[in-house]
Amino acid sequence: MKIHVGAYAASAGLDEESETALYAGLAGMGIAGLEQPFYGTLHRRDEGWLIGQIRPDWSLVLTLLPGFFDLMNDDRHYGLASADADGRKRALDFAESARRAVEKLHRALGRRAVRAVMVHSAPRLGGSGAKSSLERFADSLTELRGRDWQGATLLVEHCDAAVPGQAPDKGFMRIEDDVMAIKLSGGKTPTALAINWGRSAVEARSAEGPIEHLRRAAQAELLGALFFSGVTASHPEYGEWRDWHAPFSTSVPESLMTPAAAKAALAEAPGCPIVGIKLQTKPATMPVPARLAVIQDGLNALR
Repeated sequence: MKIHVGAYAASAGLDEESETALYAGLAGMGIAGLEQPFYGTLHRRDEGWLIGQIRPDWSLVLTLLPGFFDLMNDDRHYGLASADADGRKRALDFAESARRAVEKLHRALGRRAVRAVMVHSAPRLGGSGAKSSLERFADSLTELRGRDWQGATLLVEHCDAAVPGQAPDKGFMRIEDDVMAIKLSGGKTPTALAINWGRSAVEARSAEGPIEHLRRAAQAELLGALFFSGVTASHPEYGEWRDWHAPFSTSVPESLMTPAAAKAALAEAPGCPIVGIKLQTKPATMPVPARLAVIQDGLNALR
């Protein structure tokens, strides 16, 4: 099984020399490619450097969430599902800048490397004062599906929904709304649902959350990706029910994401087109060989 790796989660705090060593280490792991964040650029420090790290056999899954959060910190109405017209337009403009980045990346690499682009049902709900709209989210997806993504699939990545009486991490729309928005949208670009193991566990406060969400995606015939990112109920580094990408329990014993839990999730997702891992390495002083060992442990847990 070829697996995409969200290497940026394991590279936090590294200087260029160390980050180059991390990507060189990934090259020998037989991975499918990278989950790559989009911040408005493809890398916070040096976009050209990042493009130079992409191996010829790697494909990319571009996620807009890190850039979304940078903007949401200053704009509570920002998001593709926003009931606020201006907030929704700002999110559509950001998505368009990501589409142009896909074109730029393909020109630089001389091939169509981006396999999928992940979008999300922001804004944050659960007491933020912002409001979302299923109809407006469907409208946003229709607008995006009408654009040329150069062969990439659009993926609506479900994040933890706002649950009454529970402090959210992301606090976006319910999975039922994500599914319905996809079904109500139209356009030439294929669009599916992505499940993130940790975000579904955060929402349910249980390892059963990912299983339930995978079943709903399968029932809707919309499952397009499954990413494994862990969560802890309590941990000094990875927090209490936070979307902080805890590694597998084989690296962090408190993690709810055990090899058995991963096996159960994969059993609910036969033939899933894209499978990936995103593991945050802590503490920030962890050397590159130890970070690579955490990633290899995650790959081993899935394989």
